[in-house]
Amino acid sequence: MYWQWFNPTRIFFGRGVVAEQASGLAELGHMALLVTGEGRSSRLNGSLGDVQEALSRAGLGCQIFDQVEANPNLETVRAGAQLAREVKADVVIAVGGGSPLDAAKAIAVLAVNDLDDESLFAAEFTAALPTVAVPTTAGTGSEVTPYSILTYPKIQSKRNLSSPLLYPALALVDPDYCATLPRHITVDTAMDAYSHALEGYLSLKANPFSDRLAEESLRILGEQLRRLCSKDIPAAEEREALSYGSVLAGMVISQTGTSIPHALGYALTYFKDMPHGRANGLLLPAYLHFNLNSKAGARAQAVLDASGFDDEAHFAATMQQLAGEPPYCSEQEKQDFVEICLRAKNIRNNVVQPRDEDVVDIFRLSLG
Repeated sequence: MYWQWFNPTRIFFGRGVVAEQASGLAELGHMALLVTGEGRSSRLNGSLGDVQEALSRAGLGCQIFDQVEANPNLETVRAGAQLAREVKADVVIAVGGGSPLDAAKAIAVLAVNDLDDESLFAAEFTAALPTVAVPTTAGTGSEVTPYSILTYPKIQSKRNLSSPLLYPALALVDPDYCATLPRHITVDTAMDAYSHALEGYLSLKANPFSDRLAEESLRILGEQLRRLCSKDIPAAEEREALSYGSVLAGMVISQTGTSIPHALGYALTYFKDMPHGRANGLLLPAYLHFNLNSKAGARAQAVLDASGFDDEAHFAATMQQLAGEPPYCSEQEKQDFVEICLRAKNIRNNVVQPRDEDVVDIFRLSLG
């Protein structure tokens, strides 16, 4: 047996952790670029104000960059990096869901490196500003991963930027920031987190430690997904469970990466504007069916067992209820989307290597 583990992010989890860890922010720099979404959610849920107050108490200056859209693109992160240079930021703090967190990591790189797009994605850099992640959704796990997922029009999809330098120095996870999330965002992000645990468990790169984290995440999130089927607004303890399960799943994919559902889901997000987590949830039943009927069937069954589902039908019905109806795609679109997805590296990061026709089947079955 041989395996390794590296995750340098220092995690603080619980209510009030931003205020409690103000002194830790002072250790990272003197001037912060505060990266958040273009909407008002981080202001309404109190997270942005809490971070600003913590920075003030720690003696740090700050400049807000609030132009991050859903599924951030390169133009946005380059604008953020330019602002970071102008204000001489030496730390980048992300407040929000996966989009601000992913954007902040790329901004931290581009603030100190002059890179073209391809050099950026090839991780041709040796330095980046330290980052702090304050997640306000329970889904992406970006607060504990070395990844930044950006929209890249050149390939008509999303593309993964990966480097150990992208691990946040601090992750300050307060489940209370999720309290004001609308139900549909709660559901979408919960499916995203669950897909991380599932894909990580069925990854070629899985190891004994990632398996234990994945099993715990599957247990927690499987229960929460079933509750979301019949409950409009999660209670505080359920929000906490979702946040905890998401952090665990993020730690899993920090080592294993993602695979087929993410590769296919990017097309639905890029071309059909389908939220990322919902796209994953739509694809999971056919993806799990493929693995259940392969030589990895026992391992795929362990996913159902760990998640608390009665059987494959129970799992599929739950995911279909939460993901809703698939977007309409013409036959030409289906063919085009699959061709794009087959170029993604993570399409082969599955414990059983799919044939091209298997990927086509998963996509077509998911779309109905």
